[in-house]
Amino acid sequence: MMTEKQITRTDLDKLLGFFRERGAVYAPAKDEAGDVALTEVGRAASVVLAYTNFRLSPKAFFFPQNQTLLRFNDGRAEEVGVIDRATVLFGVRPCDARALLALDQVFLDGHQDDPYYAGLRARTTVVALACMRPASSCFCTSVGGGPGDGTGSDVLAVALETDLLLRAQTPKGEELLSFAADLLADAMPAAVKEAQERIRAAENKIAPVEVANSAERLRKAYDSYVWETASQKCLGCGTCSFLCPTCHCFDITDEVRGGTGRRVRTWDCCAYALFTLQASGHNPRPTPKERWRQRIMHKFRYAVENFDRPFCMGCGRCIRNCPVSMDLRTMLKEVGP
Repeated sequence: MMTEKQITRTDLDKLLGFFRERGAVYAPAKDEAGDVALTEVGRAASVVLAYTNFRLSPKAFFFPQNQTLLRFNDGRAEEVGVIDRATVLFGVRPCDARALLALDQVFLDGHQDDPYYAGLRARTTVVALACMRPASSCFCTSVGGGPGDGTGSDVLAVALETDLLLRAQTPKGEELLSFAADLLADAMPAAVKEAQERIRAAENKIAPVEVANSAERLRKAYDSYVWETASQKCLGCGTCSFLCPTCHCFDITDEVRGGTGRRVRTWDCCAYALFTLQASGHNPRPTPKERWRQRIMHKFRYAVENFDRPFCMGCGRCIRNCPVSMDLRTMLKEVGP
């Protein structure tokens, strides 16, 4: 049985101070634009516990948007390693913590592990914060998650009226809590009950989405007219992919000037018109119809077939931030039974 501890919310600054002795600490705080984001903090006074979710998912901490892999200098190549610094991510929402398991299946498949992702994953401890304010676009409960789901995190925290309940989920989480043992008390039954009630109340706010048998339904709907109709609004901007906590397509390019340069990995997106353009000039996905179909198929069919899970966590970012209000929930409904 994993450890359950509690601490008063007024002592959160002390708790994060203990964590900072181990390395960098990122927590929810207002950024320069006034949005809540995972920000490296030195004082807990700026930490925000009541928020819906970050606009950007935490995947960039493990899979950076731009990552230098090699540097070139006078004909010699030198590999660039990951920063050897322990990091604690405090306040990650459960949907984003759960998304890390999907990325693990891609980058840590056991055959050819990605050393850059593996290094950052090993050095980072994830403290998820149960979600009490799901947005109308959230549907995590329909894809196997939930506001109090600790899957993918090392510690699950639940904000109570006056305290924080902390539940270790992994040995790494046990180690983190033991490091701050002097600040923590054993969780009281009343605190555990309050946490359960708050999580249940949050679950009841989330409307279900029809994702059952999605792989089979999408297989039958491959040539459906709905793709042409739904894709007519798509701008191909890539917002949905770049904000998604599980999208992981990337490109690798060499940037060289004179005798120096670098090899860099950057995020890519299946919504881009050139994403599948071949050297011959042929493009198997020439219009938004094929590209929008690929996105939905990848999330709810191909991922299910290849990894036994949808690669959608129900975080709703793509719905909230799409500039033309495209909604994958509508598409899942329209493909039929």
